Amino acid sequence: MEKVHRLGEQTWNLNVLVEARLSGQEIADRLQELVRFIGMDTAGMPPTINTYPLWPEDRGGEGQTIYQPFVEPATVMQPLTTSYIIADAWPELGHIDIMLKSCRRFSVHAVLSMVSRLFGPLLNFHDFRMGRVVR
Repeated sequence: MEKVHRLGEQTWNLNVLVEARLSGQEIADRLQELVRFIGMDTAGMPPTINTYPLWPEDRGGEGQTIYQPFVEPATVMQPLTTSYIIADAWPELGHIDIMLKSCRRFSVHAVLSMVSRLFGPLLNFHDFRMGRVVR
Protein backbone atom coordinates (compact mmCIF):
# COMPACT_ATOMS: atom_id res chain seq x y z
CA MET A 1 0.00 0.00 0.00
CA GLU A 2 1.45 3.35 -1.04
CA LYS A 3 1.81 6.08 1.57
CA VAL A 4 -0.51 9.06 1.13
CA HIS A 5 1.56 12.21 0.60
CA ARG A 6 0.73 15.72 1.67
CA LEU A 7 0.30 18.44 -0.94
CA GLY A 8 3.69 19.50 -2.31
CA GLU A 9 5.57 16.58 -0.77
CA GLN A 10 5.88 14.76 -4.10
CA THR A 11 5.30 15.59 -7.73
CA TRP A 12 4.70 13.37 -10.72
CA ASN A 13 6.45 14.57 -13.84
CA LEU A 14 6.22 13.75 -17.52
CA ASN A 15 8.20 15.26 -20.39
CA VAL A 16 6.91 14.43 -23.87
CA LEU A 17 8.17 15.39 -27.30
CA VAL A 18 5.51 15.28 -30.04
CA GLU A 19 5.56 15.87 -33.76
CA ALA A 20 3.22 18.80 -34.38
CA ARG A 21 2.85 22.28 -35.81
CA LEU A 22 0.18 24.20 -33.88
CA SER A 23 -0.41 27.83 -32.98
CA GLY A 24 0.11 29.06 -29.44
CA GLN A 25 -3.65 29.32 -28.89
CA GLU A 26 -4.27 25.81 -30.25
CA ILE A 27 -1.65 24.47 -27.85
CA ALA A 28 -3.12 26.44 -24.92
CA ASP A 29 -6.60 25.05 -25.63
CA ARG A 30 -5.28 21.49 -25.76
CA LEU A 31 -3.25 21.95 -22.56
CA GLN A 32 -6.45 22.98 -20.77
CA GLU A 33 -8.14 19.82 -22.06
CA LEU A 34 -5.20 17.77 -20.75
CA VAL A 35 -5.55 19.43 -17.32
CA ARG A 36 -9.21 18.34 -17.22
CA PHE A 37 -8.25 14.84 -18.38
CA ILE A 38 -5.97 14.28 -15.37
CA GLY A 39 -8.74 15.45 -13.04
CA MET A 40 -7.34 18.86 -12.20
CA ASP A 41 -8.65 22.42 -12.68
CA THR A 42 -7.16 25.68 -13.99
CA ALA A 43 -9.17 27.59 -11.31
CA GLY A 44 -9.78 30.30 -13.90
CA MET A 45 -6.05 30.95 -14.37
CA PRO A 46 -5.53 31.63 -18.08
CA PRO A 47 -2.54 30.27 -19.96
CA THR A 48 0.39 32.57 -20.62
CA ILE A 49 1.67 32.55 -24.21
CA ASN A 50 5.10 34.01 -24.93
CA THR A 51 6.29 34.35 -28.53
CA TYR A 52 9.95 34.37 -29.55
CA PRO A 53 12.22 35.97 -30.55
CA LEU A 54 11.63 38.85 -28.15
CA TRP A 55 14.22 41.19 -29.62
CA PRO A 56 14.45 42.67 -33.11
CA GLU A 57 17.79 41.03 -33.87
CA ASP A 58 16.86 37.62 -35.19
CA ARG A 59 18.78 34.88 -33.42
CA GLY A 60 17.10 32.17 -35.46
CA GLY A 61 13.81 30.42 -35.09
CA GLU A 62 10.37 31.53 -34.05
CA GLY A 63 8.45 29.77 -31.33
CA GLN A 64 6.14 29.96 -28.36
CA THR A 65 6.24 28.93 -24.73
CA ILE A 66 2.83 28.29 -23.23
CA TYR A 67 2.46 28.04 -19.43
CA GLN A 68 -0.73 26.71 -17.80
CA PRO A 69 -0.89 26.39 -13.99
CA PHE A 70 -3.49 24.10 -12.44
CA VAL A 71 -4.76 22.92 -9.05
CA GLU A 72 -6.87 20.22 -7.44
CA PRO A 73 -10.53 21.08 -8.08
CA ALA A 74 -12.13 23.23 -5.35
CA THR A 75 -9.78 22.13 -2.57
CA VAL A 76 -8.22 25.40 -1.45
CA MET A 77 -9.31 29.01 -1.18
CA GLN A 78 -6.05 30.33 -2.64
CA PRO A 79 -4.82 28.26 -5.60
CA LEU A 80 -1.37 26.77 -5.10
CA THR A 81 0.28 26.49 -8.46
CA THR A 82 2.73 23.71 -7.71
CA SER A 83 1.25 21.92 -10.71
CA TYR A 84 1.65 23.16 -14.26
CA ILE A 85 2.16 22.30 -17.90
CA ILE A 86 4.67 24.11 -20.08
CA ALA A 87 4.81 23.60 -23.83
CA ASP A 88 7.70 24.81 -25.98
CA ALA A 89 6.73 24.94 -29.63
CA TRP A 90 9.02 25.59 -32.57
CA PRO A 91 6.82 25.22 -35.68
CA GLU A 92 9.69 25.30 -38.18
CA LEU A 93 11.24 22.33 -36.35
CA GLY A 94 7.91 20.50 -36.34
CA HIS A 95 7.80 19.54 -32.70
CA ILE A 96 6.37 20.53 -29.33
CA ASP A 97 8.05 19.72 -26.01
CA ILE A 98 5.44 19.30 -23.25
CA MET A 99 6.50 19.29 -19.59
CA LEU A 100 3.82 18.23 -17.08
CA LYS A 101 4.37 18.56 -13.32
CA SER A 102 1.50 17.52 -11.04
CA CYS A 103 1.06 17.23 -7.29
CA ARG A 104 -1.64 14.66 -8.12
CA ARG A 105 -0.60 11.23 -9.32
CA PHE A 106 -1.65 10.35 -12.87
CA SER A 107 -1.40 7.35 -15.18
CA VAL A 108 1.58 7.92 -17.47
CA HIS A 109 0.18 5.60 -20.14
CA ALA A 110 -3.25 7.25 -20.12
CA VAL A 111 -1.70 10.73 -20.35
CA LEU A 112 0.64 9.64 -23.17
CA SER A 113 -2.35 8.30 -25.09
CA MET A 114 -4.25 11.58 -24.57
CA VAL A 115 -1.20 13.70 -25.52
CA SER A 116 -0.86 11.71 -28.74
CA ARG A 117 -4.58 12.22 -29.47
CA LEU A 118 -4.49 15.96 -28.72
CA PHE A 119 -1.13 16.92 -30.23
CA GLY A 120 0.23 14.28 -32.59
CA PRO A 121 2.68 11.39 -32.76
CA LEU A 122 4.97 10.86 -29.76
CA LEU A 123 8.67 11.18 -30.54
CA ASN A 124 10.04 10.60 -27.04
CA PHE A 125 9.06 10.77 -23.37
CA HIS A 126 10.51 10.59 -19.87
CA ASP A 127 8.56 10.25 -16.62
CA PHE A 128 9.72 10.48 -13.03
CA ARG A 129 8.49 11.09 -9.50
CA MET A 130 10.23 13.72 -7.45
CA GLY A 131 10.16 13.80 -3.66
CA ARG A 132 10.59 16.96 -1.68
CA VAL A 133 12.59 17.41 1.48
CA VAL A 134 10.13 18.31 4.23
CA ARG A 135 11.67 20.15 7.17
